[in-house]
Amino acid sequence: SVAGDAVSAAGLQVAGDIPRLTPVDAVLRVLGFVGGGSGIVISSGTRSWGAATIRLAGRQSAASRAMRAGMGRGAIAAHSMGPFFLDFAHQPYPLSFYQKHRYLTSGFLHGSLLHLYMNLRALLTLPSWLENGIGKGVYLSAYLVAIVTGNIAHTFSSLGYLSASSLSIGASGGILGLYGLMLASLMKMGNALAASSVLKQMIWLIGFGFLVPNVSNAGHIGGFIGGWLVGYLFGPGYMNAFSRDKGTGRYYVDRVDEDFRLVMGPGILPDYGRAIFPLKYLYMGIAAVMLSRPEMRMIPWAIWKGMTEPGTMSGIRSLIS
Repeated sequence: SVAGDAVSAAGLQVAGDIPRLTPVDAVLRVLGFVGGGSGIVISSGTRSWGAATIRLAGRQSAASRAMRAGMGRGAIAAHSMGPFFLDFAHQPYPLSFYQKHRYLTSGFLHGSLLHLYMNLRALLTLPSWLENGIGKGVYLSAYLVAIVTGNIAHTFSSLGYLSASSLSIGASGGILGLYGLMLASLMKMGNALAASSVLKQMIWLIGFGFLVPNVSNAGHIGGFIGGWLVGYLFGPGYMNAFSRDKGTGRYYVDRVDEDFRLVMGPGILPDYGRAIFPLKYLYMGIAAVMLSRPEMRMIPWAIWKGMTEPGTMSGIRSLIS
């Protein structure tokens, strides 16, 4: 694999070490966000899931202590993409149950180049006004929040999620969040026809998810709702505007993005002062949540450790060091 052949599922029983970060490693680990393979092992003994078998003699107690502490290493695990991939993938239990950074970082992982291409294509087909008109701050916020809410929804939808469960990766939750942002914006504009079209696309996508294996409809719905909430609560309001300044006789110069004007219609202007809440309140709330619990405060550290010492967060590193 791109990130971690030496410690992939097929080679975990061979003693070795994982090199620390070098410029070459950095490039490979960026490429490692595009992965593949389906073999996953979560075990406290010798078990075989898919094509991989891992022996974990003498490792159970240390991993269990870290798990109970709610931080540090997760369960001993392996994936055919190696330690870098597994340090950031979302797994409702046990990995993400104890390591909350996975609710966000899994949105930047992809199972194949085709998976990455499909998500990039979906992003490129979104209308330009969604970013240029609504604003890059709200756009990015909706995307990131939707990744997290999508993974939360996927977690609660997993039957028996307190038993070892499968991995969940991909940006589809964030992309569906941008559709939720679009719906909220169209509703606030009063463009009912375009809003109904977005809802129809969402219904079609959910139906498609039932036909295709390994698609999380709950993740899509959760991401859509998360993006809608960001757009409705923190997106701009809209106001009527005159095309002519009656006081001076001068005509109003419309500086709104052309595509944004088409979807809003004539005589409507975005008013960021009419947002229900300023966007900074969203990040103040996120900061308050992160500071409130130890496992939340560990998120930046966990991401850094996963990038610089892959295998640390999943426990694979301890098997071969």
